[in-house]
Amino acid sequence: MAKQRQKLIDRVTDWTTQFAQRQSRLSWLGCVGAAVGAVPVLFVTFWAIYAGVYVGFSGLISGHAARLFVSGVVLILIFVGYATANWEHLQSLRFESSDRLQMARLAAYATGQSGISLLAGPQTMHSVVKVIAVTLLLGPGLVDLALRLAGRAKLLRGLNAAAVAQALVALLEAEKRVSVEELATAASIDAERLMLNFSLIDGIVLLQAGEPAFTLTDELRQELLDHRVPQVAE
Repeated sequence: MAKQRQKLIDRVTDWTTQFAQRQSRLSWLGCVGAAVGAVPVLFVTFWAIYAGVYVGFSGLISGHAARLFVSGVVLILIFVGYATANWEHLQSLRFESSDRLQMARLAAYATGQSGISLLAGPQTMHSVVKVIAVTLLLGPGLVDLALRLAGRAKLLRGLNAAAVAQALVALLEAEKRVSVEELATAASIDAERLMLNFSLIDGIVLLQAGEPAFTLTDELRQELLDHRVPQVAE
């Protein structure tokens, strides 16, 4: 029995090590991709702001250096806006019915007052402003993604494969929810660090009803049981 359990621990440790290495590489790859993608997006965003300042405030802000400075400040404010944005609000788009907008266009054409069509579709205009705002936030979003992926890659490099494997084996053997404290004791690891390591692995479910505990999805449970340690050729 002890020999079989040790073999299971060895298999799960090997799976955990491979998982951490693979996911770390993928995270770094995604980080580089997001960072590279952010450069042209921020470049275009900066010069779009510059063009807006040049066209809209040419009488107020004169000189190339002044416009560069103001554009840089606006770009920094966009980063601040990204950090404080209400994404639930930005993602909710509402539009007037096509019949109402068509009537507004006809009225605007008949009276020669183009502003009437805007007044008839405030929800549509509000949604258009939201789309523009999300577009401007794309650059900061890519930078944020790159930083998050870099942080994830660093955490994966520091993942304690031996301790995590011990906790996973405890979950496999229990076939039910196991409290965080029990798993931390079984793995000889701090409960907070165990929860951080577990958060990096898909398929480990945190149950918060009652005492905090973990369980495994059927997919991850089967993957762990099916994993075999590669044989080294002599």
